[in-house]
Amino acid sequence: MTDNPQPTPSAIRLIFEYDGDDVRLILQQPVDVAVTGFDAHPEVRAGRYAEVRDADDTPLTRVPVRTSDLHSAEVFPETPGEPITRVQVERPTGAFTVVVPAPAAARSIALIDVAAPDPEDTGSRDAAPPGDGGDGRQLDGFRVTDITSFAIEGRGDTK
Repeated sequence: MTDNPQPTPSAIRLIFEYDGDDVRLILQQPVDVAVTGFDAHPEVRAGRYAEVRDADDTPLTRVPVRTSDLHSAEVFPETPGEPITRVQVERPTGAFTVVVPAPAAARSIALIDVAAPDPEDTGSRDAAPPGDGGDGRQLDGFRVTDITSFAIEGRGDTK
């Protein structure tokens, strides 16, 4: 019998829980699925993303995190036939899942918020070059803020 190294998974499923502004990773699970170009966004848009990074913390790809409005909740009626409504919640809680590509160079994943440029700041699109990771970097004029980051299990040390 020969020792065959385990193949690098093509993707990783991430399960997060949130309580207010606190977000924590519950599970990372290797999965054998393709994350297509439809899912991975090379262009920069405002929103929340899971960003895959290499050992130097350089972004490799980012996938949008699809969550519903976290500051409201659906309320189902007591009487059948009445409409479902939404109410504002003071401290939202819940969970969400995202699947990210896991190329061989991937070493860590960061959950990030990307904020649109301020339309009144006419110089913001050219003010700073894209960053190389970290909190508060600029990317094509958009402000990128890390929410949390973590090493990919079984991928060795990160810097």
